Amino acid sequence: METTPKKRRNRIQPDIDNHLLRFFIGEKKQHYYIRKWSKGVNSWNWAAFFFSLFWLGYRKMYKQVLLIIGVFLVIDLAVTLLGIDNTIPNSVIGLASAFTFGITGNNFYRLHALKKIREMMHGSIIDPNLLQKEIQLSGGVSWKGVFTTLGLFVVYVSIAMTIFTFVPSINKTTETHYDIEFEVIELLENNIQALESENIDEYMSMLNRDDDEQTQQMLIEIFENFDLAYEMSDYEFLSISEKEIKVRITQTTTLVKGENFRDNESIIIHTLREQKAKWKFFESEVESISYLDEDKSIQNNSDILSNESTYITLQAPSMFEFIVTEEIDVNNDGALETVSFKGGSEESYVYLNENVEIIVEFDTGEISSLNVSAENAPTLYLYDIDQNGWMEVFFETGARLTGTEMYQFTSDGLGHSTTLNGSVEKFNPNEVITSEGNYIFDQFLKVADYNEVENDNVTD
Repeated sequence: METTPKKRRNRIQPDIDNHLLRFFIGEKKQHYYIRKWSKGVNSWNWAAFFFSLFWLGYRKMYKQVLLIIGVFLVIDLAVTLLGIDNTIPNSVIGLASAFTFGITGNNFYRLHALKKIREMMHGSIIDPNLLQKEIQLSGGVSWKGVFTTLGLFVVYVSIAMTIFTFVPSINKTTETHYDIEFEVIELLENNIQALESENIDEYMSMLNRDDDEQTQQMLIEIFENFDLAYEMSDYEFLSISEKEIKVRITQTTTLVKGENFRDNESIIIHTLREQKAKWKFFESEVESISYLDEDKSIQNNSDILSNESTYITLQAPSMFEFIVTEEIDVNNDGALETVSFKGGSEESYVYLNENVEIIVEFDTGEISSLNVSAENAPTLYLYDIDQNGWMEVFFETGARLTGTEMYQFTSDGLGHSTTLNGSVEKFNPNEVITSEGNYIFDQFLKVADYNEVENDNVTD
């Protein structure tokens, strides 16, 4: 008795559903959907494939539109947080969604229609005519739904762009750093090419400032006096952020044509900052410098001077922010004086340090000091030229146009004595040999004779 009505309901339910489904579909495409549904669960729908979300809006499936947009936003947020390039995922997801709608769209619409009809059948509407009208209003098509979906899509795009722009990645991938490093290395190489080709405009375009007359003037002087070759090696990225990059490089600079230039190997820290979406040089610091002709220099004085009076060398490790201190008997009184060689911090001009100090503190409390300038890592020498017991001070600026300033102790402190062309090669009593010639001093520490010599004969 109980199973017969149930079987009867199962037999008549499809007829009722098909009858009501026609009202829900509406006049447009009514026969199309009934025919497609009669063929099986899934069948192809071109409109759903090409228009997807807008097809849903056209068929008044608004909850599904909101659900899919929400899923897309969650995916966009996850992709951004993980630091994944969103181009490929978005393309794959978009294409997969289109195929999914194309294959399952018809059945998806059928299930939506059946759910809506059953909800209304189990509602408070008893009159069959009112039920049909309610089904017709709930179903059918709506161009208003298309435009509503378009508005929701615009909102989605706006939110997605905000996510991509402002949400930081919690997993910065190595690949992203590799891209930045590659771009910076390319900039460094282009910078070297601009120097070797003596292209001032190209060099200046890589700086993080619009104009720098001092830098331009320096380049003009270098290009006029030297033809140099550059080689970079040992790139080391110290820090990488969205606003600033610090990279340490080893740069070898050798003379191709010109005079009075010492081949050197410098360790430089470049700081880069973005300007107009491009990384550019903000500042450069020479961390240390070593000369490639050190075997002929005065760094190892014991092998050169043998029994002659020795001299002291204080070599600055960098151009800025250095301090070198040595205990020296500068006046041959048996007591050691403290000689300090200091370099101030970098200020407005990264190619000139105007805050270099030479300070001598005597055991009596007296202090002699001197302010000088350096254009690279400078060198300080102390040597008693006239063998009177008081050392003279020689300051080599480290400039590309090398010169050596000589100072002597007077009753008023350190006073300038003379300027020597070139860099110091050797000290002898009453004589200083530089890269440009021999300076012979008289008893009053005046230059009595200056003979220019070829560089190859200086140390013979």
